[in-house]
Amino acid sequence: MLTYCGVDFHSRQQKVVFCDLATGEIQRKELKHQSDEVRQFYSQLPKPVIVGLEATGSSQWFEKLLAELGHEVWIGNATEIRRRARSRQKNDWRDAELVLDLMVKDEFPRIYRLSEESLEILRRLRYRHRLVKMRTMAKNGLHAIALSAGLSMKSKLLTKSGRAKLELLDLSPALKDQRDEWLDLIDQLNHRIARLDSEVEQEG
Repeated sequence: MLTYCGVDFHSRQQKVVFCDLATGEIQRKELKHQSDEVRQFYSQLPKPVIVGLEATGSSQWFEKLLAELGHEVWIGNATEIRRRARSRQKNDWRDAELVLDLMVKDEFPRIYRLSEESLEILRRLRYRHRLVKMRTMAKNGLHAIALSAGLSMKSKLLTKSGRAKLELLDLSPALKDQRDEWLDLIDQLNHRIARLDSEVEQEG
């Protein structure tokens, strides 16, 4: 018989309300994430086990742990779960009980979850996006330095000829240091972005 677990998940701890359908007994358990009690608790549950929780950005490690233990994971739409609550008074135990109740009644609003392979590609793309934003900031810093010295080359500033003119500018010691560090940072970011492009292309 299935064991259903309704979980109210937080960054440091979780409240679990679980039900063995063979006996109909409902039990509660509070688990701290800093210790190994999460793995110990879920590993001793009689299989098959289905664990339900609201979608949250900090539960990836928990979902991976459950998959390693052979348990099924249901991720629910948080807005839909809250809309189906009978009581507007929100607390952790009541939230976990609501998740369990919806699972048992086959009314749990599950959302589509990407495969681990797809998530890996998305992680790389998000990291690439952050690197591109950093590179844009570095480029803007160089343009500001160039303009302050009377050099306006717009998109050509970082071409071979543009960099040569940039390095010949008569700048104060502080601005020379900033110019050199911005250029070095842009080179590093270009290298990392190109590497990510290659990795994403291979994985895709």
